[in-house]
Amino acid sequence: MDVGDHLVAAGVLTAEKLAEARALGGDSLAGTLVDRRMVSEKDLVEAVAKRFNLERADLENIGVDAEMLKVFPEALSKQTGTLPLKREGASLLVATSDPANEPLQDKLARATGCAVRFAIAGPKAIERARAALYGRKAARAAPVIPGPQLKELDQILKRAAEEAAPAPEATDGDARNLPKLEVRDLDAPVVRMVNGLLLKAMRMRASDIHIEPMEDALRVRFRVDGMMQEVLRMSKELRGTLSSCVKIMSGMDIAERRVPQDGGIKLALDEKSAVDFRVSSLPGIHGEKIVMRVLGTGDLRDSVDELGFESRALELVREAVNNPCGMILVTGPTGSGTTTTLYTILNQLNQMDVNIVTAEDPVEYTLAGLTQVHVRHQTGLTFDAALRSFLRQDPDIILVGEMRDFETASIAVKAALTGHLVLSTLHTNDAPSTVVRLVDMGIEPYLVASAVKLVVAQRLVRKICTNCREEADLAALQRSDLDQGILSSIERLCRGRGCEQCGGSGYRGRLPVFEVMAVKSKEMKRAITEGGTEVQVGQIGRREGMHTLADCAIELVNRGVTTLEEARGIILAE
Repeated sequence: MDVGDHLVAAGVLTAEKLAEARALGGDSLAGTLVDRRMVSEKDLVEAVAKRFNLERADLENIGVDAEMLKVFPEALSKQTGTLPLKREGASLLVATSDPANEPLQDKLARATGCAVRFAIAGPKAIERARAALYGRKAARAAPVIPGPQLKELDQILKRAAEEAAPAPEATDGDARNLPKLEVRDLDAPVVRMVNGLLLKAMRMRASDIHIEPMEDALRVRFRVDGMMQEVLRMSKELRGTLSSCVKIMSGMDIAERRVPQDGGIKLALDEKSAVDFRVSSLPGIHGEKIVMRVLGTGDLRDSVDELGFESRALELVREAVNNPCGMILVTGPTGSGTTTTLYTILNQLNQMDVNIVTAEDPVEYTLAGLTQVHVRHQTGLTFDAALRSFLRQDPDIILVGEMRDFETASIAVKAALTGHLVLSTLHTNDAPSTVVRLVDMGIEPYLVASAVKLVVAQRLVRKICTNCREEADLAALQRSDLDQGILSSIERLCRGRGCEQCGGSGYRGRLPVFEVMAVKSKEMKRAITEGGTEVQVGQIGRREGMHTLADCAIELVNRGVTTLEEARGIILAE
């Protein structure tokens, strides 16, 4: 039996579809099945992992060194549709989509001289990870970060802080004399300090850099996997120096220190690639706080199949994405990955015969083939003004970065009702409250029921580091303050010991938790039209099979992907 037979036995693939896939041929049966959308990559991985009782491959934290890549070259990886993950003595862990292929296992063992163990991954996921691992034309792969490593950066930052001269008041002359920001320019101490902070943030996979003036010091913190970490503390005399330098580099007015300002920095990594940072300044009692957000480094996927939706939710998402009109809303607090989810949908829909326009503040991803508009309120280019212009540009798909007011929401709803697919975000706690929020904003309930096709609420939780993950004692549940009904559903606890790869935190990376609610049944539409509360809408959603954020968080705990402590915030918020 090959992987196709096991998928048929698991009930995720029909015998007719399997026969069709085999007739099509191709290098990989699993690849053909996924490419032709006969089975989702997620369903394939789950069914095969369950059938063979094998672990799912973690393709984000691959511990392969240069020597291992010589033993397991790219040609072997491509030829076999596999990927080396980790070497443990004489044993090699390899990602594959077809663990039933015993000749493949023997071939890899002979080629590498190692005993081969398999872990499960989807064929597309393996292909993307291969491109990143072997450094070949990875589409949207994380940029290669040149220059000093973390330890060297720490020394550079320390020396720069010692050498930088205090300059509480910057002048326009300073702006003209400061050199252009580039990675290779590490001469001026203050520029060297900013460069070092930007590079260190990228190496640590930080999403934000906070430069915070305090009464007795200047503190720098990074947000890594959603958590703040202090990375540098220096003399308070450098508050003016550092803030002025960042403001000059980001195009702000250094003479204005009384009002908030926004700007941006483009960090040149090499001659062909750069990373953008959104910069914000905020006057405080001890000086200006600077926050720099790294843009466009999220985990953008090729299709919604790869985002991590459970099977029923994935079917609802696919149905809504393939609908030529209507509204898809992705909701969650700032930093919960909503933009990445929306852009993954756009990435899937971005075809030659489709006209896609977006209005954002700011534009966080850049995709070829899209018309992307950066909203600027100070010039009158607001979300609602952009939307009005969009409707004269013959669009098929419209993305609105955020619906903040009645005017924007009203135009978006009308667009969804007149043959356009509209994607947008709202800041609400869950899926049911999203449709209620639209009504509260002034949209007629019957219009909401007609326009909205799908609501996705999401959060991000930190993943346990796979390098130091271990089982934890279920006795720890006795000390939890969670409801006993919730605790009774916990079947397994894992934790990370802390290691060099995760910086001692026990966590590395984040993944989304989803709550998906379709607005398609007569009962759901009636409840919204009649002004139902979020509790009433939520009850209908659950009766129709909606898994709540708490349900999905508990499932991740039971799978050993995250800890109960990480899931606790989501569970208590419900």
